[in-house]
Amino acid sequence: MDFKTMYPDFAAVESHIQRARAERSVALAHVIAGFITNLVSGLRRLAESLGDGLAAERDRRAIEADAFLKRSVPRY
Repeated sequence: MDFKTMYPDFAAVESHIQRARAERSVALAHVIAGFITNLVSGLRRLAESLGDGLAAERDRRAIEADAFLKRSVPRY
C-alpha cells in the first residue's frame, strides 16, 4: 500500500506531507544532537572540577606531610 491508496484525500498534498516529515525528522535530530552535546559537555566539566578538587586535596596532604612545606605555607 502506498500513500495514495491509504490516504486518498491527501494525495494532492503528498509531497508537502513528506517534506514536513523530513523537516520534522531533521529538527528532531538537531534536538537530540544538541542534548547529547550538552550532556557530554556537562559531564566533561564535572570531571574537570572533580579532578581539580582531587589535585588540591593531594597538594594539601603533601603540605601537611612535609615539615618544611608546612612551615612555609601560612595558616590563614
